[in-house]
Amino acid sequence: MFGILRIGAYLVSGLTVWQFFQGDIGGMSGALHKSLALDPNHGMLLGVCAGVSNFTGIDVSLIRFIWALLAFYRGAGIALYILAFLIMPTSGQ
Repeated sequence: MFGILRIGAYLVSGLTVWQFFQGDIGGMSGALHKSLALDPNHGMLLGVCAGVSNFTGIDVSLIRFIWALLAFYRGAGIALYILAFLIMPTSGQ
C-alpha cells in the first residue's frame, strides 16, 4: 500500500512541475509569482482543494479525489486538510 502512495506522490509532483513550467516565457514569469492560498469562493468546504488547484493548475476534481483517497488511508487526508487550512492564508480575490 505504501508503494502505491509513493508512486502517486511522484505522479502528482511530476504533474505539478510540468504545469509549473508549461507555457511560453511570458506565462512563466506569471507562474513564478503564484501563491498558495485558500479559495473559499470556489471551495466546497473551506477552499483548501480549490486553492491547491489554483496554485498547481490541476483540475480541482482530481485534487479532491486524491484528498479523499488520503482521507481513507489512516485519516492522513483529514489531518493534512486541517493543517493546510490552518497554515494557508486566504486569497485576496
